[in-house]
Amino acid sequence: MNDKIVKILDSFKICDGIYKREYVEAALVLKDEITPSLIDILEKLLLNPHEYTENQELYDHIYGVMLLGHFKEPLAHELIIDIFSLPDDLPDSLFGDISTSDLPAILVNTCGGVIDHIKTMILNKNSDVYCRISACQALVYAVVEGYILRKEAVEFFGTLFTGDEADETSDFWGLLASITCDLCPKEITNVIQKGFENGVIMPGVIGYQEFERVLDQGEEYCLEKLKGDFDNHNLNDIHGSMSWWDCFKREKIHEKNPDHYLLEAAKKKKSKARKKSKQARASKKKNR
Repeated sequence: MNDKIVKILDSFKICDGIYKREYVEAALVLKDEITPSLIDILEKLLLNPHEYTENQELYDHIYGVMLLGHFKEPLAHELIIDIFSLPDDLPDSLFGDISTSDLPAILVNTCGGVIDHIKTMILNKNSDVYCRISACQALVYAVVEGYILRKEAVEFFGTLFTGDEADETSDFWGLLASITCDLCPKEITNVIQKGFENGVIMPGVIGYQEFERVLDQGEEYCLEKLKGDFDNHNLNDIHGSMSWWDCFKREKIHEKNPDHYLLEAAKKKKSKARKKSKQARASKKKNR
């Protein structure tokens, strides 16, 4: 490993409140050389995820997964699936909001046009519900990319409203119905209607009237809107995707505020409530 790669990876190791723009830019230039090292970081994480959950300052896995998503690296795809399929709330503890905001693009970008592992993740009842929903969003984005036909994706989603796919109190079906709307799912109208009638789809996430409005807008309109959504989330602008994060807004805060460590403690306390707010974030839709 050359000295430049070592220096880049060292800069990614610890989060100090500063976005490493210079080193991210260097990683982009050295894409082929650094990709194996980024994959190695994620492989080590999968072997020992608790090393990262116990030390919240470690951050190279964050840069790693985002860069691999930006690089559209197919060799990382199954590894990323395995990591975000870890049980309980491990993905949230390891990656925070990435598991709902950026994971869909990461999954579709790295799949190399093959969506089998994404489908497997969706069907994995042992995985975190919100990561499974991100995989559903990835499948919707795969329609935009031409990896799967719209009708095929809709029909697949139509098999997931039996009530057996998750715990009966889960938000899974409401979030899935909301995501499926992006494809104007007219082929499964009866399935969705039955889901509302039998209480599988909770109206707090999406109501049946909203579902009907989407159908009225038509397939062409929905797909055009979906393309715009993916353009905003596809990770093509890696700096724009990362540099605005709150964790990168603390440069020299210790010099400006003597209560720096109190602020850090409050931040960690706030993060424990993150899971409770995920439904709102994951289900937030554009006005239809």
